[in-house]
Amino acid sequence: MVIARSATATAATTALLLLSSTSRSYFVYPRHISAKSCRLLLSSLHRRPDCVAFARPRLSHRPQAFQLRPTTPVYTMSRRSSRSAAFAASAKIGRVDDVKHKSPIEENAATKKSEDDVKPKAKEKASPKKSKGATSSATTETREENVKESTTKQASPKKRASKGAAKSSDGSDTEEAKPAKKKSKAADHQRWTERTPLTRHWDAKTTRSYTFTVISWNVAGLRTFIKKNPDVFADLAKKYDADVICLQETKLQEENLTDPKLKIKEFFDEKLEGYDCHFSCSVEKKGYSGTAMFIKKKYCGESKKGKKQATLGAFFGKTDGSEAASNGEDKQPNADIPVSDLHPVTVTKELGIPAHDGEGRIITAEFPHFYLTNVYIPNSGQKLDRLTYRTTQWDKDFVAKMQQLEKDGGKPIIWLGDLNVAYDEKDTWNEGAKHLAKSAGTTPEERVSFAEQLSAGFVDAFRHLHPDGKGHYSYWSQRAGNREPNKGLRLDYFICSKDLMTNGDGQKAIVRDSYMVPDQLGSDHCPIVLEIEIKK
Repeated sequence: MVIARSATATAATTALLLLSSTSRSYFVYPRHISAKSCRLLLSSLHRRPDCVAFARPRLSHRPQAFQLRPTTPVYTMSRRSSRSAAFAASAKIGRVDDVKHKSPIEENAATKKSEDDVKPKAKEKASPKKSKGATSSATTETREENVKESTTKQASPKKRASKGAAKSSDGSDTEEAKPAKKKSKAADHQRWTERTPLTRHWDAKTTRSYTFTVISWNVAGLRTFIKKNPDVFADLAKKYDADVICLQETKLQEENLTDPKLKIKEFFDEKLEGYDCHFSCSVEKKGYSGTAMFIKKKYCGESKKGKKQATLGAFFGKTDGSEAASNGEDKQPNADIPVSDLHPVTVTKELGIPAHDGEGRIITAEFPHFYLTNVYIPNSGQKLDRLTYRTTQWDKDFVAKMQQLEKDGGKPIIWLGDLNVAYDEKDTWNEGAKHLAKSAGTTPEERVSFAEQLSAGFVDAFRHLHPDGKGHYSYWSQRAGNREPNKGLRLDYFICSKDLMTNGDGQKAIVRDSYMVPDQLGSDHCPIVLEIEIKK
């Protein structure tokens, strides 16, 4: 029997009177009837309130049914804990929402029938040798077990049929489900984290020519970088005897360079005292973009033979009758290259296109034998909101400027830096992953645009010199912790004119090697190195 929401106390009492004569009682109450009211109703029926469990329904406006047993202990609870207690009460007293309720007459008849069925079974099991008392006790135990089993069967809630569950002949749900359809497994994508060994194509110590070394590095914020790594630039310059160090994403403004609190200019004057510093800063947005170029100072003087030009030996000075380099030993003891060949003629900080010159993304140094352009290509953004600008405007205008510079100057050109594109499958550790097509740096539009730039007469130096090199990346996500397992992208490049890659007649500058320095920490990018042979 179910007492509806609008049931009054009188109707509830009448319902309980009808059910009180049976061996098992079911009481159904809606949410608006409190447990206290239920206890009062039951005490009016001469039942013990401490032998009845009450629990409020959880997140349901339907009336809930509970089987009441005299042996059930009391569960007192506050309203705050009623939700959790409802589960405990339901487990012990058994929910009977789905059980088919019988009238008191039908229930008495069913109980009597079950008792009659138990007696002959108990007699059959009893041994004839056993005494009469033993037989009666066995019969009683069997009857109790059967009654308990039938009670549990009636009170236990129905299990929710799983998807595709079959029904038995009597209409009840069974656990036998239809075999699930096997999903066709998508083709797995590439996972390449092993760094293959590279063959070094150049050894500066065994050649009579001068090795012009260029280092490029995205530092992801120069102010924080130099605080955490105050000696890294000096160590890097000394280790590789760098002639030029190019930085991207400095995030500086012009006022930061002379700020007495930051002391950035003083820092580089002290740490890189042998280098001229050039900064290009964003004026459109603070703490954004920015590039820097540090060029080793060259002092022109008289040569030892003709007394007209100084050589590298004169530039480095002598120690105990031998020429000395910055790292204690002369990198090229027999080099006789004019210093003027290594000194920049001009340095510019603009592309010459107003639409692109407000973010401090470019510095170009003109050397006697080539142009060197440090560039930080715009990122398409996490939501690809700058993808169209980058591929249809910046990329096209930039490569046109490089072609014009090469044509007007009559010199080959090198543009380098963080180009924000992983060009092919060897430049990505997980090529084939679905998200790459919608991620900045790996979209089809960016790759096609980069391919068009290369087809304009330029060469990717690293891939040209190491076509089979795999696992050589320059960027790893710090948030995902991808650096240690080498799950990275190659976003940093040296792009050169084709003339620089061949040893032609009269060629003064030739690109000899390019590689990454993945062990150098300090940023989510690593430095990359280019070695150029300068012939005398």
